[in-house]
Amino acid sequence: MNNQRKGMFLIGSFGVFLLSAWMLTAKQEISMENQRIYQEAVKLQEKVDALGFKGFCLSDFPVAMYDGKWDYVFYKGKVEKREPALSTFVGTAFPVEDHFEVIVPTLEQLDSLMSVVGGVEGMLTGGEYGFAQQMATIWHETFHAYQLTNFGILGEKVTTEDMREELEESKESGAPSQEEWLVREVDQKKGLKSKLEGEMSFLKKAVETDASDIDELRRIVLEYSERRDKRLKEMPKEAREAEIRCELTEGTAYYVEAAVYRLACGDEAYKERYLDNLEAYEGGRGKYYRTGFAKCLILDRLAPDWKETFDFTKGLDEVLEEYGSKDDEL
Repeated sequence: MNNQRKGMFLIGSFGVFLLSAWMLTAKQEISMENQRIYQEAVKLQEKVDALGFKGFCLSDFPVAMYDGKWDYVFYKGKVEKREPALSTFVGTAFPVEDHFEVIVPTLEQLDSLMSVVGGVEGMLTGGEYGFAQQMATIWHETFHAYQLTNFGILGEKVTTEDMREELEESKESGAPSQEEWLVREVDQKKGLKSKLEGEMSFLKKAVETDASDIDELRRIVLEYSERRDKRLKEMPKEAREAEIRCELTEGTAYYVEAAVYRLACGDEAYKERYLDNLEAYEGGRGKYYRTGFAKCLILDRLAPDWKETFDFTKGLDEVLEEYGSKDDEL
């Protein structure tokens, strides 16, 4: 894998919300509430299977909850206490030895942190963060571990060693991260930002079209695609790749997260948290959670079985254009 391209994907990716300055007082043992969150998340497996991602199983991956001092690792029916794999508040899929693990802060640490800073950019969409949100976040990060372990990104396999090496190289070289490319080449370019905001409105409109009107849905998708293609031509290669990769990785994980939240909290809460702000523009990578999520929802309409052959070798727009151009209703 080309180091520059790999770095844009790895650094700052996978739903990471780093707030390293906050090291709160740790509890010595994991609370019953956190144990119950994990147990209830696992119980959703059969319903998550219905989403259609083959072989996607939460219990296949260790889930480490970090309390500010220790990791508590849930795996194969046990909870083990260890030194932290990451001494920072982070939600991510991270390489540990020869495999990927899910790492999230405990619910208590998130509550304490957000009472001070008022929320976590890119992860929260407003309102409280509690039991259901933590379950959804665990599933979000597990999807990244599943993706990395089984597929890689755009046909490029990413090993745990690749990821560790790239993290070290990025520290030494100071190369722009994915986030920095997107801020510099999209957020800070008034014309491009305006065009992307327009595209997001088209995606929201597509999601909201009448379920029976496939022709109208395809028309909106076609117009969206034409606008997006023109905008991407105005961006440097590094920024284009950062956008495609971020949308592919985070958009699909956000789709899983939203589905789990819907299972836990119902349709109305899901709509308020994930659909009502679908066109909300957020600096950096956050907006691509929403655009990728929207494209997954549109694909569910155009081709309900799209995930049967989905292997992360194509960007979501390429998949969308493939199904959106078909004349027959699927």
